[in-house]
Amino acid sequence: MAEAPVVVVGAGMAGTAAAWAASREKKRVVLLSDRAGASSLYAGLLDFEPAETSHSRAGRDGAGDALLGAFVAALGVLRLGREHVATSSGVVRATLGADRALLDLTPLAGKRVALADVGRDDWDAPLIARTLSASSWAERTRTTFLSVAVKALRAGHERRIPPYDFALLHDDELRQRSLADALKHASEGVDAWLTGPWLGVAPDTATVLRRLVPLPLGETTSPLGGPAGARFESARDRLLASQAVELVRGRLTAVRALGGRWLVELTDDDGKADEIEARSVVLATGGVAAGGLLFTMDPGRPARGFVLPFEAPVVVSLDGDVQGGGGSLYGPSLETVGLGALERAGIHADWSGRPRGLGSEENGLLVAGDAVAGRPRTMLEAAVAGLAAGTVAARV
Repeated sequence: MAEAPVVVVGAGMAGTAAAWAASREKKRVVLLSDRAGASSLYAGLLDFEPAETSHSRAGRDGAGDALLGAFVAALGVLRLGREHVATSSGVVRATLGADRALLDLTPLAGKRVALADVGRDDWDAPLIARTLSASSWAERTRTTFLSVAVKALRAGHERRIPPYDFALLHDDELRQRSLADALKHASEGVDAWLTGPWLGVAPDTATVLRRLVPLPLGETTSPLGGPAGARFESARDRLLASQAVELVRGRLTAVRALGGRWLVELTDDDGKADEIEARSVVLATGGVAAGGLLFTMDPGRPARGFVLPFEAPVVVSLDGDVQGGGGSLYGPSLETVGLGALERAGIHADWSGRPRGLGSEENGLLVAGDAVAGRPRTMLEAAVAGLAAGTVAARV
């Protein structure tokens, strides 16, 4: 009889990290995935804290964590290290790492960075260049941003298609050479090129383009559902395949204790019920953004407020208070607790990912990433939590 696997629920950053960490322990791993989550929508930035507090953890950066560094290297689409990047709205943003396609502005301090003005409707290169030049970082480092016309469009509709679709065009070798030639032709008097989020959907396209262009080249952050999220998904699928992680498509309906093991119940895309017996389970199901947590005011439900869309021996909490155990007739009011509660609510667990609030520790059941209450909803926090949970789950 085959060994019961480690089952990881969720294929975002936390779930991917957990599956990779468990597979490194030579365990059989099954990854259950239902839909794209927050990781597939991210802008391409890596932080431990939200943007407004990204400097609050002095001395803690991704490069200092060996396991995190190994995971990022294996994923192959990210880089770690303190840097500055540009957003598509003209903000210079400090970060602890980024999608490799983004342009790191830090080594370009004091240089002339050209924004490729390709004539797209969603990319006002002259305005963005002026905004970036007026940023405190640019003024402090005496860095200049300027708009330079580049003939990169080949059809009228390319002015209006979404950034994802325009980036997808550049996965084609002929379009790569065409864009590179256009950039080289317009490179006089500039030190680097900054584009919108168009340098391919495939993880390796930006690297190919950089070989073709003699100047530093990179893009801004991506919008929701943009190329950065797609590159993460492609890199994830490649990594999981290389680690022989079994990917199962389906929706989690329940996790039940089963005589020292766990029974994971799910339904497939056709609504057919299935189940997997597991030695341990990592719930990396995401928060509200991914559908891993629901907010309901339906008086017909036994629990109202924040609830899980599946059954499991865990409880949901908000700011340390367990939900669904009484209180207001309709649960917490967002008017009272604020919309920020949507990012603070989650499964009640300690910092190691073990569920709390059940009266006893559930051995072999762990929670990671945005599914955990009170944890920052950032990519590096998700990765670190997933790596820890996957390692513990493999050793149960």
